[in-house]
Amino acid sequence: DLFQSLELGQKTCALTVTKDSEECRMYFKDGQLHHAQLGSTLGDDAVYAVAGWADASFQIDFNARSDQKSTTRSTQGLLMEALRLLDEQNR
Repeated sequence: DLFQSLELGQKTCALTVTKDSEECRMYFKDGQLHHAQLGSTLGDDAVYAVAGWADASFQIDFNARSDQKSTTRSTQGLLMEALRLLDEQNR
């Protein structure tokens, strides 16, 4: 729901998702997630890893920007693939 809100609102920001000692930073530009980093994992794979996190916290910084591009799908495409992978994992 948060990704969809950022996409529909065409927001530019950094979303930081934290669980235990792990932190993933995701950058949105005009509502599209264009860069994600979880440790040394970048892009789509970082997003897919975080999608399965339960009990994570998040923070949004609407002043943060990144020119890096590491994702290969639209925000909606990333969400759909993340859900598919989670469903597959839970079978």
